[in-house]
Amino acid sequence: MKKGLSFCAALLCSIALFTSCLGDNDSDNTTEGLTKEQIHTCYLKMAGEHKGKMLYQRYEDETYHKLIADSIDISWTVVSDSVITVHSVPTSVLGAQIQNNDVLKAAIESIGKVDMKVYYLPYKVSPVSFMVYPNPVQANIFIKNATHPVTFGFASNSYSWGSYENNKMRIQLVLYGIYLDDSSFSYLSTQVPMVIEER
Repeated sequence: MKKGLSFCAALLCSIALFTSCLGDNDSDNTTEGLTKEQIHTCYLKMAGEHKGKMLYQRYEDETYHKLIADSIDISWTVVSDSVITVHSVPTSVLGAQIQNNDVLKAAIESIGKVDMKVYYLPYKVSPVSFMVYPNPVQANIFIKNATHPVTFGFASNSYSWGSYENNKMRIQLVLYGIYLDDSSFSYLSTQVPMVIEER
C-alpha cells in the first residue's frame, strides 16, 4: 500500500476527531434555531446517491502489533431529512481490529456485506453540518456448531458527525463495540473511527 494513502487516512481521522471536539464548544452547534424548513433545506442539498471511500485501520498481519490505514469504495444514499443508508459495508472492515480471536474474525468476515442505517440531525445550514446516530448493525454468525447473534455498536456522541460542503460529504462513524449474544463484553479494545469521504 502506498505510504501516501496511509498518511492521508491517518491524518483525516485525526482531523475529524479534533474538529468534532472543537465543535463541542461552538455556539453554532445547536438545533434550537433550526426550523423544520431549514432541516428540509439541508436534506435537499444532500439528497440522493453519493460515492467515495471509507477510510479505516486494520492490523498489518497476524501479530496484531501494527495498525495500517486502508480504504474501500463505498456508496451511500441520503434517503430523507433524517436517514442515510450506507450500502454494502464489508463485515471484514467492521471486524478489522479484533485481536487474538481468529475464529470470531473469520465468522464475522463470512457474513459478507451489510447495509447501515444512519440517523442524522442537521444543526447548521451553511455549510450543512449534522450529528450522526448510527443504528447498531446486527447479524448471525456460526461458531462451534451454534448460531450466535453479533452486534456492532456505534457511538452517538460528538465523535459521530457529518458535513456537506462544495458538493462533498464527509461522515465519521465510531465503532465502539462488537458483542456476541446478549453479553456486554466487547471484542474491541478501543473505539474505532471510520471516515466516509465523497470523491
